[in-house]
Amino acid sequence: MTTPKIFNALEKVQEHMFNNPIAKDGVNNFQKYKYRGIDQVIQSFSKPLFENKIITVVLPDLSINTEFSSDGKTTFTTINGTVRFYCTEDGSYLDRSYLGQSKSQQFKDLEAARSFAYRSALLETFCVPFEGIVEPELEGEEQTPVEQKDFMVEYVNELDASIDHDSALEIFERYKKVAELEGNHEKSVKLNLIFNEKFGTKEVVQ
Repeated sequence: MTTPKIFNALEKVQEHMFNNPIAKDGVNNFQKYKYRGIDQVIQSFSKPLFENKIITVVLPDLSINTEFSSDGKTTFTTINGTVRFYCTEDGSYLDRSYLGQSKSQQFKDLEAARSFAYRSALLETFCVPFEGIVEPELEGEEQTPVEQKDFMVEYVNELDASIDHDSALEIFERYKKVAELEGNHEKSVKLNLIFNEKFGTKEVVQ
């Protein structure tokens, strides 16, 4: 029985990482310490993955959830899925969990959560130490989830509390942005329908 080539390829990547440890090139000038940034970690795997003919693919089972914090200014995104290490030589592969979370006030949490999930999959697969690694969008913050509430309930409550049509429209646009970040068409349509019922006609997202 022929051994799938993915296992030998992964072994060679792990050997490369053992012989070429990820240096702490980042410097925190305020607290005076060195660290491994997330981009640096991911980039360090580019060469050994390429040389061993491995590509990584996020599978279609990916689930994305984005919520607003109670202050209405911060979004918190969690993603849950599977990343596949695929050997291009014989089509063999290994699947690993793809889990990440991040919060942001600039709608950067989805991108950061994806980077965090990919970084974690790499480090866990190849047994690379986590010490000294800085999380995306969370440096200097407590790395705990913000308070999460029912998305539609919060949306309706904010609409009911709005003082005029313009403020209600601003609330609608903010929640619609979250639905778009998730790629959740059904949620976008519900947001439109609720707004229409309360404030009049607005074109439903197609």
